[in-house]
Amino acid sequence: MEVFVRRANSGDAEFLAWVTLSASRSHLARGFWDLIIGAGEAGCLDYLRRLAVAEPRSLYHYESFLVAEVDGERAAALCGFEPRDGGWAIVGEAMFNVQRDLGWTEAEAAASYQRVAPVWAACMPPDAGADFVVENVATRPEYRRRGLADILLDVITRDAIRRGCSLAQITTYIGNDAARAAYEKSGFQVLDEKRCTELEKLLGVPGFVRLMRELKD
Repeated sequence: MEVFVRRANSGDAEFLAWVTLSASRSHLARGFWDLIIGAGEAGCLDYLRRLAVAEPRSLYHYESFLVAEVDGERAAALCGFEPRDGGWAIVGEAMFNVQRDLGWTEAEAAASYQRVAPVWAACMPPDAGADFVVENVATRPEYRRRGLADILLDVITRDAIRRGCSLAQITTYIGNDAARAAYEKSGFQVLDEKRCTELEKLLGVPGFVRLMRELKD
């Protein structure tokens, strides 16, 4: 098996849409992007494909992602970003532009916000001081259990060290034991859990678990 890790490019947008949607679903049938977009599979993927190339360039832009190829085929990906570069605020601007291009009405945008507002209000853990965040980790089913997530996490954290970052954060749903085990194998340690009744009502999962890793040469 020949594994090649590279920076994503605009031609990866469709694959990155799948990665983002799959990562948000984790081990669940539906995830956060299903709530935000409120569409079927094709509609969700179209939205996220557009987000991968949208301006302004958010953490979901292809430039934030690393792609692992196996024998020339896209197999896994993740993204990493520095919160000081704008983080979630820029995501909101990029999402607005995607929704405008898709022709969303004000009513559709308001309905999207109402679906996720309880989670934003009650379920987000407090800032833990990380200066680097890893998100959107996903591997195609046929390539799982080959260590691709381990390889990507090693590459992205070494890149964060080169950029001068000192503390990395990654989050998953409580109950996603496979992801948690992979992150712990890569040197992350559980910091805390954030349980949330609103998230359990919407997605059937009790909350989030956050892991941290000190970044050292």
